[in-house]
Amino acid sequence: MTHTPDKTKFLEDFNRAVDEFIDRSFAHIIIISHNDADGISCLHIIQNLLYKMNINYDYFIYNRSISWENYLQGILSSRQTDKNAFIFTDVGSNLKELIPIIKNRKEFFFILDHHEVEDDIQFDELPENLFFINPTIYGFDGLEHIAGATLTYMFAKQVKPSIMKQGWLTVIGIAGDSLRPMDRLQSFNREVYEELVHEELIEDKEGLILFGSMHESVKNGLKYSILPFLSRFGGESDQKINSFLNTLQIDPRTKLVDLSESEIQLIQNEADINSFGHYSLLPHKLGLLKFAFEHALLLNILCFKNISAAISIIQLKSITRYAKNLYSEYIDNLSRNLRTLSNEIPHFETKKAIFIEVKGKIPPSNWSDTASFSTVNELFDPSKILFLGGLEIKSGTIKLSVRCSRKYLEKNKTNGINKIISNIKREFGGVGGGHKLAGGIRLSKPSYNLLKNRIDEFI
Repeated sequence: MTHTPDKTKFLEDFNRAVDEFIDRSFAHIIIISHNDADGISCLHIIQNLLYKMNINYDYFIYNRSISWENYLQGILSSRQTDKNAFIFTDVGSNLKELIPIIKNRKEFFFILDHHEVEDDIQFDELPENLFFINPTIYGFDGLEHIAGATLTYMFAKQVKPSIMKQGWLTVIGIAGDSLRPMDRLQSFNREVYEELVHEELIEDKEGLILFGSMHESVKNGLKYSILPFLSRFGGESDQKINSFLNTLQIDPRTKLVDLSESEIQLIQNEADINSFGHYSLLPHKLGLLKFAFEHALLLNILCFKNISAAISIIQLKSITRYAKNLYSEYIDNLSRNLRTLSNEIPHFETKKAIFIEVKGKIPPSNWSDTASFSTVNELFDPSKILFLGGLEIKSGTIKLSVRCSRKYLEKNKTNGINKIISNIKREFGGVGGGHKLAGGIRLSKPSYNLLKNRIDEFI
């Protein structure tokens, strides 16, 4: 894998794959996408493309919980034909598993992915029926430079330029993957975002960024902001937050997006936060769904609660009561969990890692997101790897969510979470994986205890 991005080479291979897709005039296509906001956005972009091309299709959602061999057993037809194709979007490459399967098929496979690829893949030896489009092998960063939805949109628009009208879907994927204000986007993400703003398919706004609650009142914005998480207000009582705002002569019921520049400045000065930036609005939607970050967060919640609701709500103009209740419960729990994590739970720390056992303090279903947002908000030393979790009763193993900060990656470019987990599994066994910033692993209790004592060897 190269380290200096080679845009020319990437676009050459990208356009070659697009030409192959157009020229072959497929009769039927199966879409397989990931179960998160980025993946669901990709799915809808491809669905719109195939609808415009009058191509029949089916779709499936992959959550990476089983091997490709087991997953595809019920999908791959015994009647093979080169008039059919598969499009994989945002599912993690796992080429070592996929290549042997694809080699033995007649269908064509198009993999549009932005996750890192195994180091020992020989790209000049890929099967002839596989078109693998992944910017990371040309030196681009799959986290900073291009979301799965960005890549999928670029592919779809190259095939059918009129797909631009569905470009707003891309911003949901970008918001869900980047976890950043829109003015901090880079490379292809920024190019596509600016194009969509120019075409008036989305709106770019400037204001106080309290992601998770941009659709709320300023009082709830401070209370339920998860990016940034405000330790002074997060999970606090309404009375305390109202008192703070009244002291500034700001009505707590004022919509966050309606604050004046002077009011924003007052809040930032008095609360000691620097959270001014750009956010994205979807002009054809209402309420929570109008805000790209919140829309993406809702999709991520629904993907683990009700995948059918996640797939359908992306096309709705306004939120359902069911989804709204799930969102409110999630955001309330996450803000409380972050408060608990930052104030109450002891942790074990080494030179390079932090272990936090949260069993009994935070529900297991919340471990992953709590770990992610504690790392993004740098609640702990950003130069260290975070291992958050505890005993999983059902399996009898220790389940850990593993995270690192972007600051860590800037200094350790070749030693992301995926590589650290691979090193741990090689020594202690276990099951798990991930990408550069995030991953997860399950270990036996003895292996976990050994890992705590030896973790610095693997980082």
